[in-house]
Amino acid sequence: MKVKLEDVIEALDSAGPEMEFYYCTKTEKILMIFDGMVNGHDNKELIEEVENGWIEDYIPLPDQYQIHEYSMMEDFVYEHTTGKAQEQLEHAIHGRGAFRRFKDKLFDLDLEKQWYKFRDEAYEKVAHEWCEKYKINIVE
Repeated sequence: MKVKLEDVIEALDSAGPEMEFYYCTKTEKILMIFDGMVNGHDNKELIEEVENGWIEDYIPLPDQYQIHEYSMMEDFVYEHTTGKAQEQLEHAIHGRGAFRRFKDKLFDLDLEKQWYKFRDEAYEKVAHEWCEKYKINIVE
């Protein structure tokens, strides 16, 4: 089995509460299931097959809760910032609207590039771990 790393990362980045991604072991492609459709096409039979037998032919990619971007934000704050910047970002990530405040504060502190580099590396790590767990080779 094989997959492109960028395809896995793109799926991880797009995962949401109503959007699921699976790796098809037969076609070696990633499928997006959203709003009763597979990759944008109506295919109720395939959705039923995925939901009833994923372990054999369809491997789920980590969802947004398994990825846990909030933990990534915390790690960034405590591992890559200090002083006032750390205090401001630490305050930004608490309570409702934490993601928006965090991103706004990154902009104010001119830390956006560092955050996205850190985030991209974290997603790449998740992708590698997922591929390793299911013995899927990464190809260019």
